[in-house]
Amino acid sequence: MAFGLTAQEGGLKNDPVKIEPTPLSTSPTTTRPVGTDTLKIKNNGIETTILYYAEDSIITKTATNVTYLYGNAYIEYGDIKLDAAQIIIDRNQNELIAKGVQDSTGSWIGLPVFQDKGGVYETRGIRYNFATNRAKITGVVTKQDEGYVSGEEIKKNQDGSAYIKGGKFIPCADLLATTYIKADKIKVIPGDKIITGPAQLYIGDIPTIFALPFAFFPDVKSDAQSGILFPKYGEERVRGIFLREGGYFFGNNEYIRTAVTGDYYSKGSFGLNVRSTYKKRYKYSGSIDLRYNKSKTPEIEENPLNSNDFWVSISHRPESRGKTRFSASINAGTSSYNNNNISTENFQNTIRSEFRSNISLTGSFANNRFSYGLNARHSQNIQTNILDVSLPDFSLNMTRVMPFSTAKQEALKRLSFSWAFSTSNKITNLIRPNTAGFDISNSTSEADTLAVTFAKLPELFANAQNGAKHSIPISTSFPFLKNFNVSPSINFQELWYLQELDYTYLEDENAVRIDTLNGFSRASTYGANVNVSTQLYGTKNFKPSSKIESLRHIMQPSLSFSYRPDFGQEKYGYYKNIQVDTTSTGEPVYQFLSKYNGFVFGSPSLGESAAISFNVSNKVEMKVRNDTTKSEKVSILENLSFSTSYNFLADSFNLSDYNIAARTTLFKNKIDISAGIVLDPYTYLTTNDGEGDVIKRVDVIALTQGKGLGKIRSGRFSLSTNLNSKASNNNSSSSMRGGAGGMAAIEGGGFLNGEDDGYGTLNNGDMVNQQRVPQYFDDPNAYVDISVPWNVRFSYNYSFSQNLFNNKFSTTTRQSIKMNGQVAVSEKWQLTFNTGYDVELKEFTQSSLGVYRDLGCWELTGNWIPFGRFTSYSIDIQIKASALKDLKLSRRRSFFDN
Repeated sequence: MAFGLTAQEGGLKNDPVKIEPTPLSTSPTTTRPVGTDTLKIKNNGIETTILYYAEDSIITKTATNVTYLYGNAYIEYGDIKLDAAQIIIDRNQNELIAKGVQDSTGSWIGLPVFQDKGGVYETRGIRYNFATNRAKITGVVTKQDEGYVSGEEIKKNQDGSAYIKGGKFIPCADLLATTYIKADKIKVIPGDKIITGPAQLYIGDIPTIFALPFAFFPDVKSDAQSGILFPKYGEERVRGIFLREGGYFFGNNEYIRTAVTGDYYSKGSFGLNVRSTYKKRYKYSGSIDLRYNKSKTPEIEENPLNSNDFWVSISHRPESRGKTRFSASINAGTSSYNNNNISTENFQNTIRSEFRSNISLTGSFANNRFSYGLNARHSQNIQTNILDVSLPDFSLNMTRVMPFSTAKQEALKRLSFSWAFSTSNKITNLIRPNTAGFDISNSTSEADTLAVTFAKLPELFANAQNGAKHSIPISTSFPFLKNFNVSPSINFQELWYLQELDYTYLEDENAVRIDTLNGFSRASTYGANVNVSTQLYGTKNFKPSSKIESLRHIMQPSLSFSYRPDFGQEKYGYYKNIQVDTTSTGEPVYQFLSKYNGFVFGSPSLGESAAISFNVSNKVEMKVRNDTTKSEKVSILENLSFSTSYNFLADSFNLSDYNIAARTTLFKNKIDISAGIVLDPYTYLTTNDGEGDVIKRVDVIALTQGKGLGKIRSGRFSLSTNLNSKASNNNSSSSMRGGAGGMAAIEGGGFLNGEDDGYGTLNNGDMVNQQRVPQYFDDPNAYVDISVPWNVRFSYNYSFSQNLFNNKFSTTTRQSIKMNGQVAVSEKWQLTFNTGYDVELKEFTQSSLGVYRDLGCWELTGNWIPFGRFTSYSIDIQIKASALKDLKLSRRRSFFDN
């Protein structure tokens, strides 16, 4: 039998064919140039091909029919791959023998690495029989899921199963770890399970009292494991000693995973939780979380509990694009659930007061010319007990149509129209108070809420608001004098309701009675607008010796005129002039009241309006020369804007407030600063009526009286940053597109001609929210990123407002500081923190401190809420491997003040 590479008997070097030597890799799948041979197995007559390679020499002794491979030898035989310093192929015995060699220092090198469908085995030596497909391996180490199995001797069967003598299971990736389970006999069935005889846990190489007559470990992927979830234990001041989150985890397939857990408290409270996650690759994914808790404590307690609480959380996310998409996010439950079931692991959810839900179905048809959306929304405030439900909201939209796109005239060519239709049905348990300014018969003066029960459903439906709205916008645009863009538009709107209001003045009560008339009712409105905009910029270039290469200022002014008729006129029939009161002299007092007052889409506007609006935004940036030939763009001012409007037809106070806003970033977008202010342009006079100062707003522009731009109504300032040791220093930029066009840039000023001059344009980044799920659904260590030495998120917010009430100013101020992040104290230690300070209340917000310690095969996690209502702490020391995750020490204590 001849090999592809022949050598004469006597140990001569193999024929020097052009095969590049390849160093031995720890992975036996490394690609190498190989020879081939056809081996006939005598026992069953199967003809099999062996691929082989040796870096040093290949020797075949024809007399004994044995081949020797020396120096980084490699064999591939079906599913079997083998690396070793020396390999012997014995055709007479149908055996393969592999072993390492000792170097000049006595150290073993080239020890066999064996791979088959059962796994990868690092060994001291191996003997394999081709006929029986059985192997005997000494000094074996094999990777099994989250740890290693090692043994003095192993015998492998034809089906891939293996028997290990003198073995131990190391539950981490450290072969020298002193934590392991030792068993004299171990059976490994690849992809199924690992079974041992008498087993004992060793910690620090010291045997512990934890021993079992036998042990069982699943050897399957983590998403297919099923098993018992051992409960967490601790103590709460209100409900007593507890066992929480104990139950069973079902992971029978790759699509759905479910955990059924229960909670029990020594003072009588209990709970049941069912959480399921599902995922269809490239299609959709989501989760369903159902929770029920019976909070109960003895009546002899100072504040006894007796409540039934439930919570529902559902999330469905499509992952594929198509004409129809369904998504859902539901968070709803009883208002007392979060107060009675506080979790230190989901702290942010505990301190939230408002929860929202949304279910949506969107799609398109007619070659995407029409799109639709069907939504169900829910909003719940557990502090005020206000519940708002929109069921359903439907929208149907037609994409923009340009009927004269082939016309030569620019205005006609860009003429377009579209159509949008939407319906809404809102149900709320809030009974709104009378804020009309006059007495209404059978009305309440204070806000109230209805209990959300089946018995109250008729009242809830009676309090519902519903309607529909059509919108048809028609617009076009065209250039004017090359550098200006003119955009006229007309918007037609129609409102549909299934009821309207009727008002009657009751002289005996001196109040207005409001009757609801059922039946179809509609209202049509329209308005027109013309907008003129342009872009200007000025560039200042500096000398080549200057660090600053150039400075640029971009200005984007726009001017618009809008007109809207007075829909309160009698010819429209939307408003009625109703008597609402009587003066002390007996004169009637009248007021225009809409028959759609308080309806879901509102009422047509009252009063004619012809207004001109002005807005201007500014951006300042510069180019700085680097040490290289490439310049760097630095933003000085991201945006500075000013806006106001003037209504020519208003009876008084024609000029609206001035709105000024600014935003910039520092240190390569690491710090974000924004500010804004609202100014009232009119004059305020202060007089004394004998009882004190009286402030009155008068229809006189403050600037004409030498009082500056006006009275500050409100202001805001915020500073935020997100700094970490791996923050990217690359600033993304995009080329400036569009613009008025027409003139090239000139020194000191000019119009933007639409060409990119290297500065780019403003872009705002998107914020991504991340959510962590329980550890038995995902990697329990995923949320601890030891590779990031530090990460800090900091924000400061300040705002104030001044309102004129009862002829006096009342000022409201808010000021807060928030900070959270993580710091790696060392390679193994990590701290996390979350805190804040309310400057107005002069107290810290709810704070927490977490710690993580990598202990090799073990890990320590801790969480501490040092003060406040949710004061508590928890400490866990556990093995990392999920198969032994419940082998842990825990200490939890809560001091929740219910």
